[in-house]
Amino acid sequence: MALFGAIAMFLVGLATFVMLLKEGLGLAGYTPPVMWSVYITTFVFWVGIGHAGTLISAILFLFRSPWRTAVYRSTEAMTVFAVMTAALFPIIHIGRQWIFYWLLPYPNQRFLWPNFKSPLVWDVFAISTYFTVSTTFLVVGLVPDIAAIRDKVSGWRKKVYELCSLGWTGADSQWRHYSRGYLYLAALATPLVLSVHSVVSWDFAMSIIPGWHGTIFAPYFVAGAIYSGIGMVLTLLIPLRKVLKLEHMLTDYHFDNLAKLTLLTGSILFYAYAMEYFVAWYSGNTFEQATFWRRAFGPMWWAGWSMIICNAFVSQLLWFK
Repeated sequence: MALFGAIAMFLVGLATFVMLLKEGLGLAGYTPPVMWSVYITTFVFWVGIGHAGTLISAILFLFRSPWRTAVYRSTEAMTVFAVMTAALFPIIHIGRQWIFYWLLPYPNQRFLWPNFKSPLVWDVFAISTYFTVSTTFLVVGLVPDIAAIRDKVSGWRKKVYELCSLGWTGADSQWRHYSRGYLYLAALATPLVLSVHSVVSWDFAMSIIPGWHGTIFAPYFVAGAIYSGIGMVLTLLIPLRKVLKLEHMLTDYHFDNLAKLTLLTGSILFYAYAMEYFVAWYSGNTFEQATFWRRAFGPMWWAGWSMIICNAFVSQLLWFK
């Protein structure tokens, strides 16, 4: 049933993409002055979800947190698949997908290079770097587990696991090099998460559009990314705990700690929302003031207030046990 649903969703997505190529990008609202529309929104959504997984795993490993072992594998896998999904949207929104490789700074006979001032190129660099590090972090962490499964299966499965385990035997020398390498990857992944989503925020902040041109966007986006990513982790773990009967592994202690992280990042997001409105008022810029006034009391007031209530106020309920 799940496979049938996945195939059906894939066919719907494929049909939508074909319509997009046929009718043009305006089908999804890609018209001036809204130049990115749903593409940049969805891109930021998936990148944000992808950031929490590696960050939670890496930081908890660096601090040797004992409750990491129950949640880190699912968060790392979530990161890789979310970043793969996010990478589709810069490709979709360029219009001519068959020449997407022009965004890559590869040597060519025409001596042409990407426009490094373009936010689209920034996104390609950020996504490719983060995907490489996150995938390596996940695969390296899986090697001892794959080796353990290799020793318990037979037939063609054993050969597959032998290939994926990279010759792991569990020797002391292997564990020594593995622990050192995994530590370096965790130390690299932590600042990378912060820098990548800061680059994504500059897609907005480097423009002069009222409401976007703000210095708070980098920490605002990083906190929002971790916040949404933890929400996705909870969305995945709660049903998995019930369906796979993992109550003995995923305890209330783990969910309580995830809720504390949700409260922390939700509070930072609350502050960012408040500062957006305050700075718009304090600046005296009529365009900024009009933008935030319309966000709160314009035709789409219900969407603006729904975002603030759900993201900022609801998370504050976690102060009460």
